[in-house]
Amino acid sequence: MNRNLRLLGFGVAIRMLGNALYSPFLALFLVNVLHIAYLEVGVIIAGIGVIQLPFNFLGGLLTDRLGRRRLLLIGLFAEAAATAGLAYAFAILSLELAIVTALAGGIVTTTAGPAASAYIADFAERSERTRGFTFYRIGFNAGYSAGVTLGGLLIASIGFAGAVAVATVVIASGATLMALTLAPSPRDLALGRPLSTAAAPALPSTEAPPVSMATSFKLLARDRVALELLVAFAFASMVVGQWAVTFPLYVHNVLGVSYSLLGVGLALNGLVVVFGQTFTTESVIGRRHTTIATFGLLLYVVAFLGLGAAGLFGLIPTVAFFVAVVVLTFGENLVTIPSATLPSNLAPKTEVGVYNGAFAMVGGGGYLVAVVVGGAVLSATANPLLIWVLLLVPALPALLLFRHAAGRLSPAQDTA
Repeated sequence: MNRNLRLLGFGVAIRMLGNALYSPFLALFLVNVLHIAYLEVGVIIAGIGVIQLPFNFLGGLLTDRLGRRRLLLIGLFAEAAATAGLAYAFAILSLELAIVTALAGGIVTTTAGPAASAYIADFAERSERTRGFTFYRIGFNAGYSAGVTLGGLLIASIGFAGAVAVATVVIASGATLMALTLAPSPRDLALGRPLSTAAAPALPSTEAPPVSMATSFKLLARDRVALELLVAFAFASMVVGQWAVTFPLYVHNVLGVSYSLLGVGLALNGLVVVFGQTFTTESVIGRRHTTIATFGLLLYVVAFLGLGAAGLFGLIPTVAFFVAVVVLTFGENLVTIPSATLPSNLAPKTEVGVYNGAFAMVGGGGYLVAVVVGGAVLSATANPLLIWVLLLVPALPALLLFRHAAGRLSPAQDTA
């Protein structure tokens, strides 16, 4: 694997170590410390996210024009600054300041998001591209697993604001490491923006120059297969997104699992990725991305329905929680492969950033819907099984769309 892809994986591990010190516990802090209602928590998180959504697509446009490395570094340092602002806001228990800080930092980091996917795609193609995304994901979850474990301990000992302050230092360290070690991608060099002291080479004849932003938008709008998959992943993310907010709220407040065990379970999610993602990826190399997405989504359905049944019938809730984490994490391992790789496979060479930005935007939109719907369902019913039946409704159109799109994709596009 290319050295730069390994460095990117190590860098994102440090970043997520810091981020996971507090982010998985954010909804619990808002509910149990600031005493905000479930539905209001969903509205706040979704409101911030809705404003950020268009910046995914803008980031895709910019990464095809300004370069991948440049946006990556801007996003990392902006996240460190925003995390420092959040630490202060939570220290003085100011929800308003926290919202403003999160929004400002989130806009920059969201804009930088597609740059990582485009950076990986620049260095690898076909199965090696799938493996490159796998290594990035392992780094992401290794950092998350360590961070969420330490986060539970830090919050218990120095409080939520203190944990966020520690996260600031960790994220800034990761950003500095990336700035010192990460090289420009081939496309960065072709664009003549390597962010180094060396003179940038002229645009090679094999590298097409960027088209206008209007042309980029038209190319995507006319790609019916890509649009169908955009809708499929939007519905799928409405299911997958329940993990981030609804899942910990349900596990702690409905199943009665303690904070410490919740932290261990969330860390288990990262460990299953770290030790299982490579095996999962290698086991599906050569298979269709749409089939991989289908089976991954079905594992989410099984895990969430199992949690609902455990809550309804009192079937050893703590054991059910840990089993559900393992099952849905294998689903996550599968779903992540096509969601990370298909946009780059579908895109013309000059539009890799744009396609990744568009898929990130609709995925983020589905996540935001999941947050709002999750809060509404938790507020509307106390029936544990009904909660998850309602939240799994979007899985049906997603599965149907993946099946239909499979017949419209070329083997080169749809093969992992």
